[in-house]
Amino acid sequence: MRILIIGAGNAGQQLAMRLCEEKHSVVMVDTNSTALAEAEAKLDILTVCGPGSSPRVLTEAQVEKCQLVIAVTDCDEVNILACLYAHAAGVPRNVARVASPEYIHADDTYDLTAMGIDLVINQKQECARELFHMLQIPGALEAFNLFEGKVMVAGFRVSTVSPVLNLTLVECDRPDLIQRVRVMAIRRRDELVVPHGDTVFQKDDLVYLVGRTADVAAFFEWVCPDFKAFEKVIIAGGGDLGLMLAQRVEESLECVLLEQDEERARFCSAQLHKTLVLRADALAESALDETGVTDRTAFVALTGDDEKNTMNCLMAQKKGVPFTVTQIARTDYVPIIESLNLVARVISPYLSTTHAILHYLRSQKVRAASLLHNLPGELLDVVISNGSRLAGKRIRDIKMPRMAIIAAVLRGQEVQPATGDLKLVPADRLLIFSHPDAVKKIQSMFLK
Repeated sequence: MRILIIGAGNAGQQLAMRLCEEKHSVVMVDTNSTALAEAEAKLDILTVCGPGSSPRVLTEAQVEKCQLVIAVTDCDEVNILACLYAHAAGVPRNVARVASPEYIHADDTYDLTAMGIDLVINQKQECARELFHMLQIPGALEAFNLFEGKVMVAGFRVSTVSPVLNLTLVECDRPDLIQRVRVMAIRRRDELVVPHGDTVFQKDDLVYLVGRTADVAAFFEWVCPDFKAFEKVIIAGGGDLGLMLAQRVEESLECVLLEQDEERARFCSAQLHKTLVLRADALAESALDETGVTDRTAFVALTGDDEKNTMNCLMAQKKGVPFTVTQIARTDYVPIIESLNLVARVISPYLSTTHAILHYLRSQKVRAASLLHNLPGELLDVVISNGSRLAGKRIRDIKMPRMAIIAAVLRGQEVQPATGDLKLVPADRLLIFSHPDAVKKIQSMFLK
């Protein structure tokens, strides 16, 4: 597929890297020649220097030959106009990153999707969604919903206190929990393991499972005894992202928001209904003392400064907070902070945006794909069509690739356990985990 990316910043370069890995032909446009040269030195792409909203520049980039345009500059207007021009040029799919809520929440008259932009994405909303899922399941290294929230995917690390250590699932003493979820993949050091009945869980295995949200939460309470459900969340930073997260969190947990700027703190207080908003610096020990830290508190640092966010988390840990999360804007900092174990989790708005756009990329009958941060694999959301040769077959009779597994089946509004005896019927939605090398095989199987 030929893909035009407009914007050579963090999000654009992350997207280009992932798309090049998948063997797509990528063209990148930006006004910054230095950023383009940097991207071209690292990746096998073509570049065009100039504004992405210019018809001349789009013509030079041969936009009419592209199957997808992704506009991720820092200017909403450039992104919107570029996608509208691309739509007029006949590009079948267009994606625009848009920050302003005025554009996102416009009425039907000014609906961007009705004007030809297929996906309008706000990176702060995506980041807030990812953070909220992280707080819902404290032991999860990664957690998110699929099937309109009916199914949750989550990953945990096997620790020395985990009840599954050195056991197979059959040998575990909670068959009631195990039967309600499906273990679909394990990362063992640098190896990907698709589990079977005789697979033994080892220390430091990164295990991914899928099931209904309530079942996954119950499983995590058992399998991660060193993590307890949070009772309180402290958010440092009342910017757009901090406010969005607080609005989600306050409906289910006690929430405290720390914001230094008096005017911004007042604005946040007016937008929130149950959250305690304090005008304070999270680096001040007295501020954390005021919030009432307990052993079931999560601290999330969301200021606009990477170094300050990290220091805020270290201060929170000093005051006894057991779980800290930091936002890191510079994507090259993320692996360093993760490797040093300075905080429990790291979140990046640019990576959240990248994942959301890549989820959208695979459409048609294979309607979505979710890339997992810590696992070399993908989740595919597949629909069984009326004429599919797989309709009427039992799962055990389907010759799946060795490195792929059917993880869950949604039939109507009900989640069905993906057991070998389950017979597939038209309109079933299948959640399939696949190693990247097997994705094309899966697509060919289910598109026939």
